[in-house]
Amino acid sequence: MNVAESSPVLMNRAGVCLAHFEAISASPLSPPLVLIHGWTGDHRIFTPQIEYFAKSRHVMAVNLRGHGDSDAPKQEYTIEDFADDVAWQCSERNLVKPLIIGHSMGGSVALELCGRHPELASGVVMIDSIVTPRWALRDSPEIDQFLDAISSSNYREVLRKNAWSMALDYDDPSRRESIHNTYIRASCEKTPQHVAYSAMRNFILNYDASPAATRCKVPMAYIAADVPLVSAACDLDWLKVRCSQLVLAKTLLAGHFNTIEVADQVNAMLDRFLAVGLRPRPTTRM
Repeated sequence: MNVAESSPVLMNRAGVCLAHFEAISASPLSPPLVLIHGWTGDHRIFTPQIEYFAKSRHVMAVNLRGHGDSDAPKQEYTIEDFADDVAWQCSERNLVKPLIIGHSMGGSVALELCGRHPELASGVVMIDSIVTPRWALRDSPEIDQFLDAISSSNYREVLRKNAWSMALDYDDPSRRESIHNTYIRASCEKTPQHVAYSAMRNFILNYDASPAATRCKVPMAYIAADVPLVSAACDLDWLKVRCSQLVLAKTLLAGHFNTIEVADQVNAMLDRFLAVGLRPRPTTRM
């Protein structure tokens, strides 16, 4: 499947067109996959995963409301509303017990979806996502400055610099620049300012993952990358207390965009979780 040349599927939800990109193998295995990108991103961050898993499964990669090819109405943008949108898309496409996979902020959307709609998914995977009952850096001056920058006339440059800094410098400089320009920069430039600001402000200041984490009982995995901001704001110990089913992994020598940077590692971890992680956990006997 050539993701770059694929056309989006548009569905109307109460007057708002929500886009997704879909690929289905001739004889799809269960479960199907639902891929959720992060803040100011789009489905292209999952390009290697779409191409790899479309050979054997039904794959749906969404564009969140306000992002990519989806409509961007003037409204508040919240994790809860994103989750309800994706749940609606799953229902409209008749996806049965999909594995929900979210990158970055999309991981929080995935967790919220599984908490709000506990019967929908077979499991959830968060990839380098900030998951916490309260954003650890919420009261720092840097956060206020970041929100001010997003609301400024220079916000597109702020988005580009933020994305560039999170990739980290593990790759050859030319490959890093190619990844940024091909998969990340265009989506940042396409996201309207009111969407970028509202989504980040609500995520930082208002979102609490506690209710979703408490209600989420499906198999769960977290794949980390080596990004200081994400690791500082993420509280996996807190999540493990509430979700004993959580399993942890980490990609090797890759930054925040590890789905692209080290796609083979991420695909292998997802393959393993599909093969083993979705099974009922055996009871330990003494």
